[in-house]
Amino acid sequence: MTDDTRIETLLRERTRFRRLVHLVSCPSTQDLAAAAPDPAPAVWWADHQTRGRGRMQREWHDEPGRDLAVTLRVTVALPLPSALPAALPVAVLEACEPLAGRPLRIKWPNDVFLDGRKLAGVLVDAGVGSRDTYLIGIGVNCNRVRFPPDLEATACSLATATGHEVDRGDLLVRLCERVDAALTELEHGRCAALEQTFRDRLGLMGQRVRVDAGTVHEGVLHRLDFAHLTLADGTELPLAIVRGIQRAVAT
Repeated sequence: MTDDTRIETLLRERTRFRRLVHLVSCPSTQDLAAAAPDPAPAVWWADHQTRGRGRMQREWHDEPGRDLAVTLRVTVALPLPSALPAALPVAVLEACEPLAGRPLRIKWPNDVFLDGRKLAGVLVDAGVGSRDTYLIGIGVNCNRVRFPPDLEATACSLATATGHEVDRGDLLVRLCERVDAALTELEHGRCAALEQTFRDRLGLMGQRVRVDAGTVHEGVLHRLDFAHLTLADGTELPLAIVRGIQRAVAT
């Protein structure tokens, strides 16, 4: 049995994902997943992306054969679609944390950080082919030990943080298991545990923050769930319109 066959078998046994497409190189796993005619839940995995995408059309860098770049395509009816972009970083954190050996944190809205540096990111394309179809792109810095000069101070990998390499196939299965579990919770409107982890690992509750929701609001973060964000002065913002949130810099 090849390793890809083993991984696909595990995905079928443990998750809703029925197919694995593994390529040496491609422009973007998001684009491949978007163009696929088969609507069944599936995973696209590339050892290298030549035009990998992050949020806001930023480029996602990977080292060929060393990192993990995947897209999960799934069609699922969610009572609260705005919960998905917040819940997915929790799933990625839960998959990576046992390998990191120490707590990870979330940086709004979709990055996972280790020791103050970016370890992983999530990209969600919604409504691809049908209203309830989502492309979930996940990039994890796994075994690389070098970064471009402009990323050296802000990025890390599991290998640089722990001193040893990880099995990318095993991590892929972990990611799919955690994403599948998060999707099941969201399908049934059970958001409480995911919301609590999101709040805890965001680390901004009770802090003075700046919130970009088209206009900028500043105040103490009082309440946060997958539907709304509330400041201590009573300002309530739908999470779906929040573009960014960060700790306010004292002046």
